[in-house]
Amino acid sequence: MTATVDVYVSFAQQLQQAQQGNLDLLDDQDGLLVRWGEICDQKLQTLSADLNPLDVEAWTLERNTWQLVQALYAERLSQHRESTPTPFESSSQGSTSKNPYTSPLTVVQKIIEANRELAELAAIRDWLHSIPTSLNPAEIRRGYLTYTKNRLKQAKRTGGPPPRGIVDELDPDVTLRQGGEGKRLDADDAAYDRALIRSLYEYVRAGELDLAIDMCRQSDQSWRAASLSGGQLWWDPETGNSYDEEGYPDMMGDDLETEKRAKGNVRRKVWKRMCRKLAAAPHIDPYERALYGAISGDAASVLPVCQSWEDHIWVYLNALFESRIEAALHLSSEGRYWIRGSVAPIQSTTLDAEDPLFGSAARDVTGTGIKRELEGIFDRLLRLEGGELAESAKDPYHVAQTHLIVGQVGGLVETFVERLEGAATETDPETLARLLRFFSHLILVLRLLKQPLPEYAANRVLEAYVQVLEANDQEEDLIAFYASNLDQESAIESYARFLLTFGPDSDKESRRAALLKATEHGLDVAKIACRTVEYILADIREDLPILEFNSPFDAYARLDPRQLELIRSLEWLTFDPSTYAEALTQANALARYFLATDKPHAARELLFQLPSDLLLTWKEAEQSQVDEYANYREYFACLDRHSRWAEIWARKPRSNASKIDVSNFKDGVCTLVDDFYQAVLTLLGADWLKLDLDPEDPISSGRLQEHSVIRQQLVPHLVLRLHHTLYDTSDLIPTNLGRALDLANTVADEKLKIYVEFVGEAKNRLGEYLEQVREASLAALEKGVAFTK
Repeated sequence: MTATVDVYVSFAQQLQQAQQGNLDLLDDQDGLLVRWGEICDQKLQTLSADLNPLDVEAWTLERNTWQLVQALYAERLSQHRESTPTPFESSSQGSTSKNPYTSPLTVVQKIIEANRELAELAAIRDWLHSIPTSLNPAEIRRGYLTYTKNRLKQAKRTGGPPPRGIVDELDPDVTLRQGGEGKRLDADDAAYDRALIRSLYEYVRAGELDLAIDMCRQSDQSWRAASLSGGQLWWDPETGNSYDEEGYPDMMGDDLETEKRAKGNVRRKVWKRMCRKLAAAPHIDPYERALYGAISGDAASVLPVCQSWEDHIWVYLNALFESRIEAALHLSSEGRYWIRGSVAPIQSTTLDAEDPLFGSAARDVTGTGIKRELEGIFDRLLRLEGGELAESAKDPYHVAQTHLIVGQVGGLVETFVERLEGAATETDPETLARLLRFFSHLILVLRLLKQPLPEYAANRVLEAYVQVLEANDQEEDLIAFYASNLDQESAIESYARFLLTFGPDSDKESRRAALLKATEHGLDVAKIACRTVEYILADIREDLPILEFNSPFDAYARLDPRQLELIRSLEWLTFDPSTYAEALTQANALARYFLATDKPHAARELLFQLPSDLLLTWKEAEQSQVDEYANYREYFACLDRHSRWAEIWARKPRSNASKIDVSNFKDGVCTLVDDFYQAVLTLLGADWLKLDLDPEDPISSGRLQEHSVIRQQLVPHLVLRLHHTLYDTSDLIPTNLGRALDLANTVADEKLKIYVEFVGEAKNRLGEYLEQVREASLAALEKGVAFTK
């Protein structure tokens, strides 16, 4: 995976592999979550010179969170711990049947194996070990207190007095004894001792106690190595351990060859108490107090040296884990000889509430309160006011980690959705996009792990992420992929909104490719196309004003950009014959809108841009929709006939034209007028736009009202246009005056009731028409022209 690959694409590629079953989710070497963490690492490494500290922190926290998800769900979904009792429950049953000589190390392993909460706690602690604040080991220096020892030797060799202010003995406790007298180590030795102690603490913080012990030995401080080794649990291969099929001790850890002798501390509890006393001593170095406090499970002595949120959480979780292990060991009937010094059956299952080694476990008699303890820890940190720790506790990634640990991911997603709207205005777009990417992928991986999530909130996050991809000009394939992960309805909504980005300037083939790309991810193309059109119609209808019928009727005017956008919206329904029926319905609705708002030119353009085979879908569409569409086509076909006549009529022969030209002109006009006349009479005689709809149905009732408005606008206009055509050509074709008067009879026909359309609510054009008929009648009387029928 190269660093140049877009981060959106990188995450999607790995997710697609996992969804296709080609990549394990929880493989700790090369699983999905590991790869996502590697993407974050690559971002940090390749862009470190360009990233500001906030970006570095964000990528680091995201990587840490993917590692946490890996650790948690690998543990939670493991099969070997299903339906097993807690250590406290198992310890109180059948105590006499338990081997009292089982080594404490084996007992602890069994306790953790038997308890999900403890196992999770151990996994979380291991995760925290992997993200220490700093780890800068001091140099290895051979020799013990070399500079102090040399100064004392020099004084002894010369016979002079001991150096002033320098200790005169070299045992490990000398500074404790002589420090009160103002004596100290040589400055170089003191500085190295402080650096060494800090390094030892940092090793312990990173879960590397063995390295700390080894560092002590290499620095010739074996006494300190021994003091740190006291926390190792006692294990004796000769005392009642479990064995595997080959007769070897059933152990985890070192090779069996090295496990032939006993190891660990049989007096571990005493050692812990001494560590606690040392950690509580106020006069020693803070890091030395923290060192012994950490290995003995104390929290108060370690907190003063904590720098980060992770440090504080580790301190509390380490103390919680150690106290639970100590309590479980004390109550376990197995291995009781090593803990209690007796093989007698355990009579009491209570713990000494005053013993600090047991901590809160003394009050948790069921052994199931770890989750409540964790919730309390995180709640205390969240309630902090002011300071870097309080701010860090409220960081979105730390909040996510908190909810993941306490098992409240559903609440996390719902809370994020609740704050999403505010975040859109309060958070910079880049940060919001990063968070949406993280939460979307968290949701998707938890779905793959079959973890319950609130459906609405999860889909809302994914919808927002799809919008982020749109805003960042990602490919339609990527957008379709994430839209396909939504529920069916949300997927349709999201991809439809994406298609809205293809404005009126986009070409038809680009639109077709974007729409059909959805099929590759299992999306319903027909529903997406329909929803896209609904969005466009809803948005633009609100913007276009509703006009009175005062502007000149012009079926050939130029389209404005909004009208073009509205017309081209129906293209989405013309790429697949399965949406032709919907295209027909929406085309009629749009035509009604244009005609009812005095935009006949837009209605004409709309109807003649639709596919020629649209009416072939009439079996799938309502008959009324087919009829309505056909009616509109017939009307504009009449207007086109008039337009052809007007074009010829405008080219009248001059007075000096030849008889042949005049004859040809007259024949052409006669043909065009006859054609126009017959087409209009056919339209009027067919009860144009009077469809058989149910007036009780709300949708049909609305259509009927719109049809009425349209007829009141278009029928009078067509009649008047035909009348003017007949009247204007009456000098050339005298019989046209008779046709004009016949047309008046058709309008007045009680069967057709065309005259009703002249008396509309918005405008009454009957008077205008009657005046035109009066003029034609007078002209007919003057020329002695009779009616044609």
